[in-house]
Amino acid sequence: MANVEILVLLVAAALLMPLRHTTEAAEHVVGGSAGWIIPSQGDTSLYTSFAANNTFRLNDILVFNFATGFHNVVTLSKKHYDSCNVSEVMQSFDTAPARIILNRTGEFYFACAFSSHCSLGQKLSIHVTAGSSSLAPLSPPPPASRAAMPLVAVTIPVLFIAVATNVLF
Repeated sequence: MANVEILVLLVAAALLMPLRHTTEAAEHVVGGSAGWIIPSQGDTSLYTSFAANNTFRLNDILVFNFATGFHNVVTLSKKHYDSCNVSEVMQSFDTAPARIILNRTGEFYFACAFSSHCSLGQKLSIHVTAGSSSLAPLSPPPPASRAAMPLVAVTIPVLFIAVATNVLF
């Protein structure tokens, strides 16, 4: 009787294997190794390049590394971001590293609220999309591998059941 119970559990596990789908949130370190700083004079591309070179997805995490007491991170509306009005913030993060979970899709606007930092280029605008984390491939797999997936998803559980049946009975 115990062998039958074990077989039922193995069959259930084998059938659920193809349904198992895990995604991990990607962490994006804002500014890379430079961190969250005032960009060099004339280098307005530091944060625009960072935003353009990354894909931000729901539940990904932005990590802002900065010198606590010299910088901070605030979230702003688009209107206040565009004008660098850091007096009306939605959220403020004053201790580094600031870890911000991208908990909705759409636009996010960040800046440093220290005097003149935003107007000197220490601001970031990103777009967050739904879907799996940024660790997923950016392009779809070739058609051949997509066609093979259902075969693999069925073959592995069937093999698993066959081996379990031979071992148990």
